[in-house]
Amino acid sequence: MDSNPSGLCLIINNENFRRGKKREGSQKDVDSLKCVFEMLGFKVGIYKDQTTSEIKSLMNRCSKVLHEDCFVCCVLSHGNEHGILGHEGGICPLNDITSPFDGVNCPTLIGKPKVFLIQACRGPKIQSKVRVAEDVLGGQPGEKSENVFYTISQSSDFLIALSTVEEYLSIRDEIKGSWFIQCLCKYLKEGSERGLDILKILTEVNDDVSRMEVEGKNYKMTPAIYFTLRKTLTFRVVNF
Repeated sequence: MDSNPSGLCLIINNENFRRGKKREGSQKDVDSLKCVFEMLGFKVGIYKDQTTSEIKSLMNRCSKVLHEDCFVCCVLSHGNEHGILGHEGGICPLNDITSPFDGVNCPTLIGKPKVFLIQACRGPKIQSKVRVAEDVLGGQPGEKSENVFYTISQSSDFLIALSTVEEYLSIRDEIKGSWFIQCLCKYLKEGSERGLDILKILTEVNDDVSRMEVEGKNYKMTPAIYFTLRKTLTFRVVNF
């Protein structure tokens, strides 16, 4: 990415709820995300304790602005198999968060990467431990681009990284922050300094989070990544 700023990074931090327990440790995640994305040259906007309707309204407003090279949206909240929990207790489907930025609804992001980082439970189940032998991953195939006009799907160029797989809980330390966001911020900083693209970085995040342990507990967690990216996405460190 060549523009400066690199783009807009929205952080929605639903920490307090009208009903239910406060998400202790979430501010730690906000601070880490703000630090790393400012380092990567993004303008950062933080919105706290948003209702379902406020989340949808915010997404629609942001889809109408003029975007630079990339758009990033981080959502930190409770959740379930149906979506993200709003401050008032309603559920906002993930599609209501992502669809305002597709090629039909957000023309200024056509052909540009749209990254969504979601820290939320996706169900009540707990993942169990399994044993695995040490493995070595292979390399990535090359990318090809052409200077011609062509059409693409309105759903192209999305990356959605969720803190856990469908139907399962997402683990958050009430002091240190969530496993996924803290690990993500660490590898975003280190990986971007090494020139790694986002998929390689997220693969390292998946490996690290999958190895984490809770003392005295027999459960695990692994993030899930879905993408329609057509080109390699590499962030640049521009601010120190």
